[in-house]
Amino acid sequence: MNNFDKEVIGLQQGKESSLCYFMDQYSHALHFYAFKIIKDRDIAREIVSEAFFKLWEKKENFHAEESIKSFLYLVTRNECLDHLKLKRNQLQHDEEWLVDLESGEESILSKIIYTELIELIVKEIEKLPKQQGKIIQLSVLEGKETAEICEELGTTASNVYFSRSKAISTLKKVFKHKNISYYHLSLILFLLER
Repeated sequence: MNNFDKEVIGLQQGKESSLCYFMDQYSHALHFYAFKIIKDRDIAREIVSEAFFKLWEKKENFHAEESIKSFLYLVTRNECLDHLKLKRNQLQHDEEWLVDLESGEESILSKIIYTELIELIVKEIEKLPKQQGKIIQLSVLEGKETAEICEELGTTASNVYFSRSKAISTLKKVFKHKNISYYHLSLILFLLER
């Protein structure tokens, strides 16, 4: 019996340590997933907390890690959708997210894969030298332009370009070393270079 199976059984038995285990496993990716939809960190945090609360309420119904993961993503998606529908008249939100969210399971799977790839990128970014990591975070994860990064970090455009180039080169080597499939590597590199 592997660790996941033990934790699933522990969750069914009402062990809070097992809930904490699944929170450690999935909360970071779920926060990123919710934030990409909602664009509000506090609300994303509340939505993810609600997803784990609902998992705890239905703990006896889960018998495999994959069903827990699917449940958490589905609850998070639905909570985001509910939030956006409630705020639709108050906020000017990009309608394509609503269309994507309502488009079905294939779209959800794509978003889960995207979120997990971003999580992988985040873990590797944290291992980079401080300046390179910060520049990649600002440009890739936050979508900031070079001028905004220069202003925020108090540096020059050439330093930003050099650090970003060095970081991307390092990340490419790391991903190749991890034997990530060509498809996933291409997607990761696309995300890094956009």
